[in-house]
Amino acid sequence: MKQVLVAMSMVAAMGVHAQQCQPQGEDCIEVGQWQFAVAVGAGVMTNPLEGGDNIPLFILPYFSYYGDNFFVENTTVGYTFSHQRDLDLSFIVEPNVEQAFFERHHLRSIVAPDKYLDVNGMVVDNLPEAVPPTSDEDNPTKTPSYKPKISIDEITSRDWTIDGGLLLHWYINDTSKLSVSWLHDLGGVYKGQHATLTYSQQLPLPIEANAKLQLKVGAQWQSQQLVDYYYGLRTTDSSDPRLYYQGRSSLSPFASIAYNHRINKHWQLKFNIKHTWLADGISDSPLVTSSGSSSIFIGGLYEF
Repeated sequence: MKQVLVAMSMVAAMGVHAQQCQPQGEDCIEVGQWQFAVAVGAGVMTNPLEGGDNIPLFILPYFSYYGDNFFVENTTVGYTFSHQRDLDLSFIVEPNVEQAFFERHHLRSIVAPDKYLDVNGMVVDNLPEAVPPTSDEDNPTKTPSYKPKISIDEITSRDWTIDGGLLLHWYINDTSKLSVSWLHDLGGVYKGQHATLTYSQQLPLPIEANAKLQLKVGAQWQSQQLVDYYYGLRTTDSSDPRLYYQGRSSLSPFASIAYNHRINKHWQLKFNIKHTWLADGISDSPLVTSSGSSSIFIGGLYEF
């Protein structure tokens, strides 16, 4: 169920804000009416964590409601309290999706926490006693001969929480938009905040194509408290001090492209691909095995 919530907020079609629509526009959402859709296809979101499963994306429900000020869009609930011709400012509440990577989905053998990977990628039981590890301070030019790893099955659980804060949209013109959000942990789990800056640009296509191609680029900033809670390692996670890690505030850029081709009144062909480059404050953690995370989905969207 948690994965469905993540998938809904990541891949499902996003409606145009009702207050920015012309009533005759095909993408308009009527004020005061619920909208339902479901995307069916094949996709995956890669998991950068050691021992973590990739998140499959097959059936993605989508729903939304827009009142004069109050709105619901999948897992986001908001209230627009300031609206101008080119700007709107809302307060929103939504679940934090960081914990989705830490879900356990199948039984596996538990790897002892004192195992490491050597330079050839082979698992070794421990570091050779004759060659103790040296710190960067002892020899800053030395390349480490191993990288410590620990699986999500070996650490204490990371909790879900609810975030709340501000969301600003600046409609630059008919084809481009700048979005800025700042959200804080309302549940008191990681006791931090994160902010996202996104620029969206609709790319030109022939009118007869009956399709839309949209590019998004941006970056997400995550506070030290957030990164350390989810990706840091401490005594509650392992008794081996060589695995301890304190997360740092991070700025992770991302880029995505989405293609929608309308087939008829109810059906659209959808293609989405997104990649996030994880900042060093996250990727340096022994929990993380990849410097990025990608998602891809292709299928059909049926609008009820």
